[in-house]
Amino acid sequence: MLALPFSTQRAIIMAPHPDDDVIAAGGLMQRVLATGGEVRVVFVTDGENNPWPQRYLERKLFVKAKDRATWGKMRRREALCSLERLGVPEQSAIFLAFPDQGIAKMARQGDDRLRDALRKIVNDVQPTLIVSPSAFDLHADHRAIAYFAHAAAPDTPIATYVIHGNAPQERLLCNLDLSDCDRNRKRHAIECHESQLALSRERFLAYARRTESFYTAEFDVVRVDSAMRERLIALRHSLRVCLGLYPDSEDSGVQTAADVQDSAGDVAGLL
Repeated sequence: MLALPFSTQRAIIMAPHPDDDVIAAGGLMQRVLATGGEVRVVFVTDGENNPWPQRYLERKLFVKAKDRATWGKMRRREALCSLERLGVPEQSAIFLAFPDQGIAKMARQGDDRLRDALRKIVNDVQPTLIVSPSAFDLHADHRAIAYFAHAAAPDTPIATYVIHGNAPQERLLCNLDLSDCDRNRKRHAIECHESQLALSRERFLAYARRTESFYTAEFDVVRVDSAMRERLIALRHSLRVCLGLYPDSEDSGVQTAADVQDSAGDVAGLL
């Protein structure tokens, strides 16, 4: 078992939505527990604004606020199921219930409630490592949470991960190799997210790869997206989905059709 370039005595995994934790760090969480460390998983949103899988599974075109709330509760249950399969106790999960697809707008408006909530968690847990989404991710929630996470913990070691797109290789911190047992357990945990498998099962399960990649902290690059930049990157993200530019490989991110935004110009949402 190779040594990691950071301490895993007390690790906080920050997940923009239920499933990002296991996709990005299902193997790392197993490693932390196997070496006697502690894991906390912070789910920033409940993933409630996830309309295309919901429309498909519930056979309804229009998704109302009450429907989204019910969907969010269901995704919380999926998240707890997934953590249990990784060996992470239920009490290690922290659900903040900030608005899905709304984190970038909060940052633009100077709404620091998420920063303050994350800062309180960091102060309470005193982590030796924070695993944060990346400013290089093509999903707006991930980039905005990277901004708030770095603002909340300027003195804590941070490793970052990218799910949608790719980070510059020169920022690579480490590749964590997963054993066959680790991969099987991660795949089993991903399977708890049944709502997300409905439209993209094979591509979604392809995240149970041989390695997990983590990148350096991003204090130098995190930023608040303008509305225009957010929309342009969302369009790029959608086009990559439509053109199949997220290959199922060990070296690239695997985009799921379920994980698309429901907004004007959202071509990928039609898949």
